[in-house]
Amino acid sequence: MSLIGIITNQKNEMYIKKELLKNSISDNIIFINEKNISNMKNIKFEVIVIDKKINNKVEFRKIISGANNIILNMDIEVDIDIVNNLNLKIITYGFNSKSTFTVSSVTENSVIICLQRTILNIYDKKIEPQEYQLKNDKNIEIQAIIASKIVNILNSK
Repeated sequence: MSLIGIITNQKNEMYIKKELLKNSISDNIIFINEKNISNMKNIKFEVIVIDKKINNKVEFRKIISGANNIILNMDIEVDIDIVNNLNLKIITYGFNSKSTFTVSSVTENSVIICLQRTILNIYDKKIEPQEYQLKNDKNIEIQAIIASKIVNILNSK
């Protein structure tokens, strides 16, 4: 099983962990924040989720340079130069219409996201474009709901 680094706010951590537990992924998660980022530079992540801005760009680049997949929230301010010239698979998500996963619909009870182009999961299995209906939790940011679904999709056999 692959090691997953997640950069999000503390409010979303429990939700993401619970959602990934459904697919037995939660034991392989490390939440990365400004306090522990300098301790992460020697860890090899299969997937890194970027759901929150990180200010320490030097340490941040060291962490992502060893990863294989980056899941990037396009609704936050991220210095895209950090990922330039790195051999990474980048999957984007958010309300941006050019993202890999876009938000199609949001209601009180559900969020529908659309995979716009074929991607490969961590086992090199093709995932074809399709829509996913997710349960909307009013206490959690929509981006965290989407990020946890994408991690589950990437880790599905």
